[in-house]
Amino acid sequence: MYSSRLQRAEEKRNLRKATLLTIGSVLIVVLVLVLGIPLLIRLAGFLGDIKSSSRPVDKNDTIPPVPPSISLPYDATNSAIQTIGGSAEPGSLVFLTLNENSNGDVVATEDGGWSISSVRLAEGNNKLSAVAIDQAGNKSVPSNVIDIYYSQKPPQLDISSPTDNQQINGTSIEVSGTTTASVRLTINDRVTIVNSTGKFSTQFSLVSGANALVFIATDKTGNQTRAELTVTATP
Repeated sequence: MYSSRLQRAEEKRNLRKATLLTIGSVLIVVLVLVLGIPLLIRLAGFLGDIKSSSRPVDKNDTIPPVPPSISLPYDATNSAIQTIGGSAEPGSLVFLTLNENSNGDVVATEDGGWSISSVRLAEGNNKLSAVAIDQAGNKSVPSNVIDIYYSQKPPQLDISSPTDNQQINGTSIEVSGTTTASVRLTINDRVTIVNSTGKFSTQFSLVSGANALVFIATDKTGNQTRAELTVTATP
């Protein structure tokens, strides 16, 4: 009799396992149909990262994590695709926003590092921010907003004086023109001051005969405009 009771109990346990397995399989199919495979993979990856973390989850934790930090070594670039990273609470899920739009998420590593690649900047000013959600579900306040300027447009450069192939009597000439404000302008590698409206004017010494003048305007993103002309000086 005791043996038959054990057999019946074992049969009941097996039936429960089969029922749970069937229900689980149906739920997985429903999730794939509703959420899509990519989102399901991301969810599984996140749960796997959380499970593999050596930090225990405190279900009574109600303290939000500190805001993530964003580290950028520059504030302007001529490259549209960037990798954005920083630090956050280890094991927390970091959400990045670009110009107030969601731009990906990643789980911070055990040392608190995080990075998101293939972030595409918009032309002009861009604003980056991030929030973190810890393993107990607490959400941080947004991080400080980081500004980064992106452009591939070369700066303007117009030379009003001298003109190409101009003949000069003497060994000095006024060089003037306009360019984009705030650029770094060099003439034959000599830095020339540009005012707030983009105008520049300077005296330039010449040698007898032909003189090549090379102008290079470089903006803060690294874009350049180059111009070259020749003047001939007669002492």
